[in-house]
Amino acid sequence: MKNKLYFGYTTQSHGLKGEVKCYTDFERKDLVLHKNMPVYINDQKHFITSIRPHKDFYLIRFDHLTDINEIESFRHQKIYIDKEDLNLKEGEFLFQELIGFYVVFQEEIVGKVITVLYNKSGKLLEVKKRKKFFIPYNEYFIQKIDWSKKQILAQNIEGLML
Repeated sequence: MKNKLYFGYTTQSHGLKGEVKCYTDFERKDLVLHKNMPVYINDQKHFITSIRPHKDFYLIRFDHLTDINEIESFRHQKIYIDKEDLNLKEGEFLFQELIGFYVVFQEEIVGKVITVLYNKSGKLLEVKKRKKFFIPYNEYFIQKIDWSKKQILAQNIEGLML
């Protein structure tokens, strides 16, 4: 698995039929939460065989396991996916891939993206050098992403870097 991405985590079993409670805030759940999607738990490949939303989490069954005792090792584990399995279209990307990119403004590195926050009005890149500041992810502030140099070329951010 070359491009390992964090998807979420499991907490405990649900019922006696082999379902596991899974929490996730992954931005493209629609690409992952379907039957036969490979996921990685404890560095082992497993396949989702059923999914159903329940309250603020998902109940997932893996590898056609149907007994609570068979899924004991899945409890309290991180779930990863391979980016290749998402089948993203040309030009599509996940915002978590921008973590670690340098932000360049007027040919000077002004910080590094440490996280991406999601709110109702859009996405915010949290950037840190000496101090933290936020850049809204939109055309007014983000000019270009240079994937080869791992840089984000920013514009109009003078007032954001206090």
